[in-house]
Amino acid sequence: MRSVQEVRDLLRTRWKRSMAAWLADPSAAAVSLPLHPPTQPQVLADPAAVQRWVEQWSSAPAVLRDAVIWRRVAWAHLGAQELPHRWELAGAEQLTRAAGPAAHEQFTQLSHWVQRALVLLTGASDRPAGELREVLARAIVAQRSRWLGMDRVDAELCLRAAAWVLAHPASGLRIRQVPLPGMHTKWLQAHRAVVRALVAAAQGEGTAVDQDLGLAAEPSFHDVLVLDPALRGAGLGPRMPRASRVDAALLAELELSPRIVLICENSETVQVLPDLPGTVALSGAGYAVASVLEVPWVQRAPVLYWGDLDADGFRILHRARAHHPAVTSILMDAETFARYAELAVTSTPPPMAELPSLTEGEQEMYQRLQADGLRLEQERIELSYAVETLRESLASRGPHAVADVGISSPSRTAR
Repeated sequence: MRSVQEVRDLLRTRWKRSMAAWLADPSAAAVSLPLHPPTQPQVLADPAAVQRWVEQWSSAPAVLRDAVIWRRVAWAHLGAQELPHRWELAGAEQLTRAAGPAAHEQFTQLSHWVQRALVLLTGASDRPAGELREVLARAIVAQRSRWLGMDRVDAELCLRAAAWVLAHPASGLRIRQVPLPGMHTKWLQAHRAVVRALVAAAQGEGTAVDQDLGLAAEPSFHDVLVLDPALRGAGLGPRMPRASRVDAALLAELELSPRIVLICENSETVQVLPDLPGTVALSGAGYAVASVLEVPWVQRAPVLYWGDLDADGFRILHRARAHHPAVTSILMDAETFARYAELAVTSTPPPMAELPSLTEGEQEMYQRLQADGLRLEQERIELSYAVETLRESLASRGPHAVADVGISSPSRTAR
């Protein structure tokens, strides 16, 4: 015997599972559930329980009670009885109302924004109205937590921003320059994902406008540290600064010929490095490392990559090797992790991925960190230890003696 609460629970599950479909075509939503009425032996075994069940359905809220289909049965020992047999209801409005206040409130809010999106974006889309409503419903449901959490002003502004982008598909403006009433300079950055999803729904995913909203690309800056004084220049001519922050698009214009390039995942690490012979160090900015590795003078030099000892660090290392022919990891091994394991913290790693460019040792560390959910950030590694390791690696790569960099180093046997 299926209770009123069980039907409500099932309706809430159906709503969560069918949210996009119910919003796209509310009138087509329908649910039919068997109520599993008792058999005669079940009634004879516990007539009081059956009576309570019948009374529960008889006194249920109207939206639930009125959807019950009753069936008359005739039993030899009990005579004719009217029992709840099936529960059937159509229409997303009524179904979510039957599911409870929370589900109905969600439906009401999301349905309003789907309808508003349809009104504001129809003229900017070539999709038929039915198809457009369906894709807009999917886009809004995919980010329902954002839509349900936004106030009405921001939600309306998301729709108007999408309409503006579709009307100006190649504006070339910077993200803070979009001239939309009610939008402050940082608003679009915070709501960009929502606007992009609406644009993609109206225009089709995979288009340039879908990806960048027709706006000018944001500059990507990298720290550049010329760690060899000889590379910085000498004499009366112009000297290159030891440290600078350069737009990724301008890195290729630097006249540098390092013996080796050191790329650190995090900017903070690059900034504290001492002088090292033949070396230029760069901040990789995490997954944006490709923009650094494709710079011609970086391509001509072997690369040492030093990233966080975590799942993301090894995924970035794998990506780096797709953009440069000679990338070697450093300070991302089991020995380094063991030395500073007490400074590791828990993290939520991304899903396990196939990273075929990793070496056997790197694969072992990646799988271990992925399984344990641990992260050892590169900033946690003692600088003197890191510098000694870097010096040894540099010494093994060329005939030049490694200069004393003025950092006290721990004994190598103490590792």
